[in-house]
Amino acid sequence: MSYKEYTVRVFKKHKEWWINGKRHREDGPAIEYANGTKEWWINGKLHREDGPAIEFANGTKEWWINGKLHREDGPAVEWANGDKEWLINGKLHREDGPAIEYANGHKEWRINGKLHREDGPAVEWANGDKSWWINDAKYSKEEYDKKIAEMKGSCDGEVIEYKGKKYRLTALK
Repeated sequence: MSYKEYTVRVFKKHKEWWINGKRHREDGPAIEYANGTKEWWINGKLHREDGPAIEFANGTKEWWINGKLHREDGPAVEWANGDKEWLINGKLHREDGPAIEYANGHKEWRINGKLHREDGPAVEWANGDKSWWINDAKYSKEEYDKKIAEMKGSCDGEVIEYKGKKYRLTALK
């Protein structure tokens, strides 16, 4: 049977587990605070694969992999107040919805940390205001619509078949 020899440091308000000069514990949190907050560390980096790497006493949870906020199956940060943030490799990122959802209704769509959305405003403020972004560049609504049309290309001249008849599409100006 093999075992690991940890150094446990006890402080006034928390305990830490160390191996080879790095915070590290494989069978539980490497830091346990008196207030109930717990942190999982592997080889000196926040890391946990089967749950949040930080569980704060107030209910906030953070998922970390190899020292970066990261979660693929849900938000990487779930705040106690209901706010949620999706991150991949430490960058705000979500492809199927907003990467930031605040409990007050504010939403932000981000890809690889950049404000970006191709099917609507990238920022929806809690007060109802909206702003349009593509690859971290801000556009007016009119500029955005034009840019999206350019990105998607025109269907002007394309032939489609409808109920057995062929039709040539003409773009409206």
